[in-house]
Amino acid sequence: MATMRHVFITKKRQALLDEMEQYVLGDQVDHDIMMFGTSFSYEVLDSFNRYKSTTWKELETPSNRFDSLFAYTFNLRQYDVWMHDNEGEGGMQGMLTDLAKMWNTLLKNSDEALEIDGEYTRHGVMQLLNDFKEAVESSYSDPPFKFQLEETQTAKADAHKQRFLSEFGEYVPPSDV
Repeated sequence: MATMRHVFITKKRQALLDEMEQYVLGDQVDHDIMMFGTSFSYEVLDSFNRYKSTTWKELETPSNRFDSLFAYTFNLRQYDVWMHDNEGEGGMQGMLTDLAKMWNTLLKNSDEALEIDGEYTRHGVMQLLNDFKEAVESSYSDPPFKFQLEETQTAKADAHKQRFLSEFGEYVPPSDV
């Protein structure tokens, strides 16, 4: 259990996970065989620009924004070929900068405003974001990509780790299974 983080998936979040999978994959969604190449990174960049300029702006409450951004980021992490096969800068760093800003702003809201539980979902999302950051920053890109999650958010995850250590005496970081 020490390596698991949970995010409660409501019916609304599940619907958004499916919707954002389509947003990220485009025409390849629901295909048995998918083809990923450099062009996929351009499709991801286009999908983010559409998401930011339309979908994000239409969402009025912090909880709706949280659910939507969680689903979008989850799918970016799930279909991560764009991190490894891209034409270098090509606008990707701008996308990552904007995505981090969106998360940093959103996570300043209380658990109540986000309509999440603080015990599981916030920590699960923080782990997703830290895993995302690690994956992005360790992928090949020249110059290297940066995902600048604010220290306050990282500090919250570290505080959770310290609470866990004091309670159970051992901390095993989550592994990518």
